[in-house]
Amino acid sequence: MAGWQKGECSSLVSVNGITFKNAVRSPDPDPSGDFNTLIVPIKRAGNLIIVEAQIDSVAGNFVLDTGAPYLVLNATYFRDMPHIAEQESAGLNGSAPGSFTTEVHNFNILDLHYPRLTADVTDLSAIENGKNIKILGLLGTRLFNKLAITVDLFRNTLYIHKLNDDGEIPLAEKAFHDPWMVTPFKYMNDIIFIKGAANNNTMWFAFDSGAETNLMDYDRVRKLLPGMQVISRTKTTGVGGSSSEVIYARFDTLTIGGRRFIKNRVLLTNLDKMGKAYGHSVDGILGYDFFIRGIFTINFVKKEFEMYIYTNQ
Repeated sequence: MAGWQKGECSSLVSVNGITFKNAVRSPDPDPSGDFNTLIVPIKRAGNLIIVEAQIDSVAGNFVLDTGAPYLVLNATYFRDMPHIAEQESAGLNGSAPGSFTTEVHNFNILDLHYPRLTADVTDLSAIENGKNIKILGLLGTRLFNKLAITVDLFRNTLYIHKLNDDGEIPLAEKAFHDPWMVTPFKYMNDIIFIKGAANNNTMWFAFDSGAETNLMDYDRVRKLLPGMQVISRTKTTGVGGSSSEVIYARFDTLTIGGRRFIKNRVLLTNLDKMGKAYGHSVDGILGYDFFIRGIFTINFVKKEFEMYIYTNQ
């Protein structure tokens, strides 16, 4: 999962175990492109969604990650970018020097052009090593906050939509019609929060396309455990030798947007640090096990999440 964590008393952020100081950033210019709907091929690395993008003459794989707020670059390939601000960094195994903030020019996803983007450069080798694939960076939500995106994992296609004056995808440009589920979301600190229920208990979920499974906070859902089937239990050891239990479980009913999802799988763990990163407490995270159920659209302007049932037509 390409998630973000923040320290309690500072603006320290962690990506895949690397912690660094998050710089204050000004708004980036809006992207441009001569299209109404851009059709982008998707590749897959395990449960991660991979999109090809280009920085100047360097093209390669980026993870589509709605759990990240903005563009993140892999220090392995971009350590020589201009340094706007240095980062004080440290990892789970000690110091991890080399994290910094930079400014990117001429960033493109096919015909979608960003003239300038502020990005963080940090070590993303954990993703590369885990998936055995070269990863140049993460595509966070801020890249699409004036647009809508539709992800069809059944046909491995990403649709990037320009919106009309009402913040809607023009009818002629819609890739899919008659959504099976529609729900509003809160968009806070560049993170998508969706209200739902697990076994009839109301919860707030962050939607994270970089999460390879669903997650729930152990303490907040402890009362749901009797209604879950535990698949496995493991112990994880953190900084200072502290340990915590991670439970992998199944539960019957997840309700989102008035629709019922059955036979759900989830990791139960401590999400306190994720909540601090998001600036909002979070009961759970909707990841791959959720969004693989259908084709989904995120309209960042109207703040609506839609899901369509896949039909092989």
